Amino acid sequence: MAQASEARYNLQTPVTQIAQQVYDLHTAMLVVCLVIFLAVFGVMFYSVYAHRKSKGAVAAQWHENTTVEILWTIIPVFILLGMAWPATKTVLAMKDTSNPDITIKATGYQWKWGYDYLKGEGEGIRLVSNLSTPQSQIGGDQQAARSQTAYLLEVDDPLVVPVGKKIRLLTTANDVIHAWWVPAFAVKQDAIPGFIRDTWFRADKEGIYRGNCAELCGKDHGFMPIEVHVVSADKYSSWVAGRKKAAAAVAEDPSKTYSLAELKTKGQQVYDANCSACHQATGKGLAPAFPPLDGSKIATGPIAEHIGIVLNGKAGTAMSAWRQLSDTEIAAVVTFERNNWGNAVGDLVQPSVIRAMRGGAQVATAAVPAPAAKDASVAAPAAALPAKVYFQVGKSTLPADAIDSVKAVAGYLAAKPGAKVDITGYTDKSGSLDKNLELAKERAKTVRDALKEAGVAADRINMKKPEAVTGDGDNKEARRVEINPAG
Repeated sequence: MAQASEARYNLQTPVTQIAQQVYDLHTAMLVVCLVIFLAVFGVMFYSVYAHRKSKGAVAAQWHENTTVEILWTIIPVFILLGMAWPATKTVLAMKDTSNPDITIKATGYQWKWGYDYLKGEGEGIRLVSNLSTPQSQIGGDQQAARSQTAYLLEVDDPLVVPVGKKIRLLTTANDVIHAWWVPAFAVKQDAIPGFIRDTWFRADKEGIYRGNCAELCGKDHGFMPIEVHVVSADKYSSWVAGRKKAAAAVAEDPSKTYSLAELKTKGQQVYDANCSACHQATGKGLAPAFPPLDGSKIATGPIAEHIGIVLNGKAGTAMSAWRQLSDTEIAAVVTFERNNWGNAVGDLVQPSVIRAMRGGAQVATAAVPAPAAKDASVAAPAAALPAKVYFQVGKSTLPADAIDSVKAVAGYLAAKPGAKVDITGYTDKSGSLDKNLELAKERAKTVRDALKEAGVAADRINMKKPEAVTGDGDNKEARRVEINPAG
């Protein structure tokens, strides 16, 4: 199917060394088969014609011939060895993924491909490749405008690699088994959820090469194309620079607070690109595999459960995890689903809440309406504060049992975008007061750093002067750091 017009009766024109070997092997095997076919059927037809009954031929009476049996055993063995030797060399070369110039992870989703540039030039770039053939050309009124070479094989954001460089491709999947297949590269590798498989290619010619998912993966299996652009080294470097510059320009601020209207607008874009294939643009779904969202208990019930299903998926169903989406995208699509079609919950969720939930923080289990004057995110329980972290005597290392407190405070702040906290370290008055106060200060900094790692912005944390309490170093309260609402 891939580039079918170029390779109607044969394999596609190879553009990698491995693909050329496969092409040559294919041709050589056909020649061997053709020779054997002509020899066997030539002898058979000659024998039928030359020894026909009308000429008075009488069949010879014999039962075995040791020489003939040895020959028709040895000759096929040598033929098979002659075919197996170059084939084995090619298969071994296919598996040699060592010393790549660039490593890319390809993740299959229903029904698109995600690419992460892991090592080499372009490291850190991530893109998602969706079918770009307009729906009107597939089943609408513009079928005459279909591309003659790229119909159902064109994408909105193709994979880009430099010519002449060894590309190692790691394949996996997020939901069901897929397969990454580009015939011109002689690459076809399964992408299996929970497993990492690898393959490689080195394209020797610039151009655009297309392929498909080659594993039946659901109702839109035929709409999951692959498009690879092989460009010169200079063009590739320019592309990398452009992608990184664009990424920096649109980098999201996870602490930004969005309005309900902003979230709904962005949420519709995310929904159309990722959710509508299953749940449909109308939100009515395709029961029973893809339940409706319009009026569903998920989209109108506790917002934390709604977020959890988007983040983690639902076992035993077609709903897979969507953690690859950004915090803003998840916040937007959840808000959109809760305030679209017949759903009018009126609440919203901010990206900071998603970030906190990724880290394990809990948010309120009830949907919270957005105030008319100012949108608010999901509220976190006020019980998160004040929080206390108790350190070991003479130590400033964060105790293991403090993680839950840190997550609870991060969830509190994520749910209250305008809130801040005060951090105060405590010590006792025994021994050197200056050393004790310095230790209390170090402990407070340790808690501050833990909150920052949990996603809390530095400007939302106020460091207060350490305080001394009556008692000695064994007094638990003299070894605490306390986190309170700022004020």
